Amino acid sequence: MTNLGRKQLSLVALSTLVGLGAAACGKPTPVRGEEVAGLDEEAMGTGLDRRDLQKMLHDNMDALQGSAVVQRWQGENRPSLAVLPLRNDTSEHIDSALDALISDVETVLINGGHVRVISHENQGALVDEVRRQASDAFDQSTVSKWGRQVGAKYFVTGKVFANDERRDDERRVQYTLFMQVLEAETGEILFQNKASVTKALVR
Repeated sequence: MTNLGRKQLSLVALSTLVGLGAAACGKPTPVRGEEVAGLDEEAMGTGLDRRDLQKMLHDNMDALQGSAVVQRWQGENRPSLAVLPLRNDTSEHIDSALDALISDVETVLINGGHVRVISHENQGALVDEVRRQASDAFDQSTVSKWGRQVGAKYFVTGKVFANDERRDDERRVQYTLFMQVLEAETGEILFQNKASVTKALVR
C-alpha cells in the first residue's frame, strides 16, 4: 500500500474515532417530535410547556361548558364575546405561549357555537391598553368602556401564577391558570375557575 493510501486510511479511522467519541460524550442531537416516542410527554424541567398549558386550558374550558353562563348565552342568541390577554404572573417567559393560548380559547368558544367571538387580532388598541394595566383587577367603568370599544357583551380573561418551593437540591413548582367571564356592561364576574399542574425536580 502506498503512503498516500495509508494516510487516507488513517484519516478515515481518526474521523470515525472522533465521531464515536462525540457519541460517547452524550452530545444532544437535534430531533423532531415524531422521531422520538413520547418526546412531547416528558418534562424537560420545571418550566411550563405546551402540554401543561393545554391541560390547564382544557380543565377550565370543560368547567365553562357546564356552567350557568353558557346556559345564559344559549338564551341570548349568540352574544358577542372577546378574549382579553392572559396575564403572566410567573417568572417564566411564556408570554408568546399565552398569546397562542388566546387563539385556543377562541377556537373552543367558536366551535361551541354559543357566542360570536371577536378575534383578538382585531383588538389592537384594546390589547395594548390591557397589557399596560398594572393591576389584574378590572373595575366596572373600565370593562364597560372596553365592551363599547370592541362591541363585546362579555369578556374572557385569565392569569397564570406559580408557587415555587425548594428543599436542598429538590424543587416543586405549582402552576395555576385562573379564568373568568365578565359581563362588559356591569363588570360582574359570571364564571371563574382555576386549574393547576405541578412540576418538580426530585431525587
